[in-house]
Amino acid sequence: MSAGRPRKAPQLKVLEGSFRKDRDDHGAAQSKPVGLPPCPVWLPRTAKKYWKEIGPQLANAGLMSLLDTAAFAAHCDSMGKFEEVTRKLKTLDDMMDTTPNGLQIQSALFTIRNKLWDQVLKSASEFGLTPAAASRVKAPEQKQMSLGGFEDL
Repeated sequence: MSAGRPRKAPQLKVLEGSFRKDRDDHGAAQSKPVGLPPCPVWLPRTAKKYWKEIGPQLANAGLMSLLDTAAFAAHCDSMGKFEEVTRKLKTLDDMMDTTPNGLQIQSALFTIRNKLWDQVLKSASEFGLTPAAASRVKAPEQKQMSLGGFEDL
């Protein structure tokens, strides 16, 4: 995480008159080929479903690269497993186990679910899938709107 103020969009800097081409790094984000890679065959069904739902949206937004297969597959796999474990934990009683001494403890499935959720959130931030991460992830420039002759600044 970086400290300080969030970065301003280049379009806002143009409108404010503080845009400098030498400091604009949109070209760096375009070096990776944007698009949705093929879904890996080894992903479980729930992960493939998530891949097919979210992947095209990320690709259309310019946030998915053809080189992101492994990272996105890991995210989808964690999300799919999280969904499966969550389905098994329907009631509060499902989240608790009883020890041989009669003590109530958190169930192993609930612990697994919590770890999977941590993995989902960490990997989601790589693709801008959380509100905070969306402000930090740079998508390649799609098309800049016309600013009335200010495009050449």
